[in-house]
Amino acid sequence: MNRATAVFGGTFDPVHYGHLRAAAEVSEKLDVDDFRLLPAGQPPHRDLTGAEAYHRLAMLELALAPYPDLTVDEREVRREGPSYMVETLHSIRRESADAPVILCLGQDAANQLAGWHRWRELFELAHLVVMKRPRSRPRYPDAVARELAPRRARSTAALMNEPAGRVRNLEVTQLAISSTDIRNRLAAGRDPRFLLPATVLAYIRKHGLYDARGG
Repeated sequence: MNRATAVFGGTFDPVHYGHLRAAAEVSEKLDVDDFRLLPAGQPPHRDLTGAEAYHRLAMLELALAPYPDLTVDEREVRREGPSYMVETLHSIRRESADAPVILCLGQDAANQLAGWHRWRELFELAHLVVMKRPRSRPRYPDAVARELAPRRARSTAALMNEPAGRVRNLEVTQLAISSTDIRNRLAAGRDPRFLLPATVLAYIRKHGLYDARGG
C-alpha cells in the first residue's frame, strides 16, 4: 500500500471534466491510494465565488460519487476564515505523520505561488506536483524559481522516499474547459452539457446556480 496522501485543491466553481480528468491522470501516475479533491471554503485570492461553499462541496461529491479512488476532503469548507493552503497542509501533516503528502496544482496556480500565504512553508509540509497541460508555461518569479530549482525530483517514485520538500512536473491532457466559461454560458441561458457531469448540471439547475435568475 502506498501511504502517500495527494491533495488537489481548487474552488471547483463548478467542478468540470477538466478537473476530473487531471485528477484521474495524476492519481494514476502517482499511484497513491489516497487522492483527495479539496474545495476551498473562502478562497483568499477571490472576493466572491459564483456558488456558496456548501454548493461547491455538494457538486464535487456528486461528480466523484462513481469513482471510489477519488475522494472529497471537506476541511476547508468546514473551517472558518480564509482557506489558506498552508494551514490545510499543517492539518493533513498532523494526520499523516511522516508519510508523504503531495500538493497537486495547475501551472497557472504554481505561477502565482509567491502570492500564497506563507508559501515557503509549503515545502516543509508537502511535495509539489505541478500539473502541466501541453500549452501551459512556467512563469515563476525569481524567488519562486530559486526555491524550486534544487527541489526537482527526477522521478515520481522519488516523492515516496521523503515526507515533503520535492517538486515534480506531470503532464496532463489539455481539455479546453473552464469554470468561468461554464458560468458565463449558464448566465447567458446557454447549455453547458458535456462540459461537466450530468449530475452536477442537474444540481446547478435545481438550485438556480450561476444563471441570471438564480444568482
